[in-house]
Amino acid sequence: MQRSRGVGLRRCYNIRPTRMNNPSQLQLHVGVKSDPIEYRYSYPWLFRLMAECQVRHLQLGSFFELYHLRDSFFEDLRQQALRYGITIASVFTSHRELGGFYRDEPGWVDVARRNYERLIEVAALVGAKSAGSNPGSVLRDRMETKTRGVRTYLRHMKELMEYAHERGLERLTLEPMSCLAEPPATPQEIRDMLEELRSYHATKPHATTDVGVCADISHGYVDQDGRVVYTYLSLLEETLPYITELHLKNTDGRYCSTFGFSDEERRRGIVDLPRVVEQLRAHTSRLPVSELVGYLEIGGPKTGRDYSDGQLEGMLRDSLRYCKAVFARDGGSVHPLPTSAGTERSTVRVAPSLMCADLLHLEDAIRELEAIGADWLHLDIMDASFTPNMPVGLATVEAVAKVASRPLDAHLMVMDNDFFVERLASLGVEWVSVHVESSRHLDRTLMHIRELGMKAGAALNPATPLHTLEHVLDRLDFILIMTVNPGFAGQALVPSTIRKIADCRRFLEHRGHAIPIQVDGNVSFANVPAMVAAGADVLVCGSSSLFAPGSLRDNAARLQEAIAEGLRMRRDSGAR
Repeated sequence: MQRSRGVGLRRCYNIRPTRMNNPSQLQLHVGVKSDPIEYRYSYPWLFRLMAECQVRHLQLGSFFELYHLRDSFFEDLRQQALRYGITIASVFTSHRELGGFYRDEPGWVDVARRNYERLIEVAALVGAKSAGSNPGSVLRDRMETKTRGVRTYLRHMKELMEYAHERGLERLTLEPMSCLAEPPATPQEIRDMLEELRSYHATKPHATTDVGVCADISHGYVDQDGRVVYTYLSLLEETLPYITELHLKNTDGRYCSTFGFSDEERRRGIVDLPRVVEQLRAHTSRLPVSELVGYLEIGGPKTGRDYSDGQLEGMLRDSLRYCKAVFARDGGSVHPLPTSAGTERSTVRVAPSLMCADLLHLEDAIRELEAIGADWLHLDIMDASFTPNMPVGLATVEAVAKVASRPLDAHLMVMDNDFFVERLASLGVEWVSVHVESSRHLDRTLMHIRELGMKAGAALNPATPLHTLEHVLDRLDFILIMTVNPGFAGQALVPSTIRKIADCRRFLEHRGHAIPIQVDGNVSFANVPAMVAAGADVLVCGSSSLFAPGSLRDNAARLQEAIAEGLRMRRDSGAR
């Protein structure tokens, strides 16, 4: 088994462990846990479905082979997801395979520890911010071992918090369950276990990850006499101070079976998703995070039957449609860029260039861009030396970081890249591109960007050849193709750069690298179709599209039509 220390990555959206007082600031997103495709469909199949449903957060569920596959499988999986605009934000066990901490037979604890370490390594490899599990189960005929089992679990968790920190994760999570044999199940058990782990983190904040709860909204507690002691809503309320992510699924009145949120399933289930949202918003100040992802966690139809496997896609779509409409109605992921009737949705991401926004009303502009579904916020940082301009400085980046809920994408057009890289990391920037032309030690700079927890990109001026990237591809998370000479908005397109985008796509494919291509420069309504057809994955949009004369929302609709046209051209030409 290959082992990797992994890379500490700052993830594709800001989830900060802060307390808030304003319920309107709580952002809710819908994601998917990968369980239903286990041994049934491929990950690209799921990525495609998620992209079409405009759901961008995946929680990778565990499977037997996960603990034995090579690192390269998970690195490739991360790149596949990225091509569809999907972030593998979390890794969480699907079964009870890490429950050996509660067993006293020889060897069980060692296996659980070894496998949990591998789960953490996998989370780092796929770029997730967290890894977690349900703690396990005490054998029913050996309930007297429960106290000892809990102590063993907590002791190993403290050590695993250090192991996870070394590999760049933000936190470990655990899931409260629905019976006394699977602690924690009661509010007191939840408090006791979480407070002990958090207290340990407080004593070693720079050497351990934090710990949170992945709360399942379908979990309540029913005692041995069939009496409902805690409903799903009461248990959720008790868990609020620890919740950092959620599992979304429905259940029956005895918390026995679980299913999704189709019309028929909602009629027979008891989980009232609007009430869950209301409860979260009413108690926002008690939550440890300002942003929550709820992962749809359903098993789907009976596995391995010709008459049932084909039903999975419809089931996922039905439940995701409802969850997005209710759970994430105010979240960023439910507001895709508007489309006109008949145009297809795309997986091409849009990164508005803030240097083209109204800098006197920048916060208002950011709110409007987020409302129409901008994927990233692009920051052009210049030093008046590499380029003859300096529109956005570090103070502006710091101000934007305080109000933005989208990932910040910084394009460095400077002579001293390393100076700016250090400061951008401290400001919460998540994507950073540096120019090949100004990088004295490009490999070292790209490696340092990743070490600081950011995603590294290399930018190429129109005249800079692709072969300059040949020996740094393993350091790159994306490539930025400049289609104008850097420095000013509103420049004319350099015609040869459309061909360069297509050449870059072939360059990457021939070398087995599936990283996104970002395009910057005269990304206009007229040029976007050709750029997308050539292989552009991320469009930096400025004065010739999103910020052109007219309303931002109307321009966004025109942009989406241009993207859809480019995707049709790409498909018709057989590209990718």
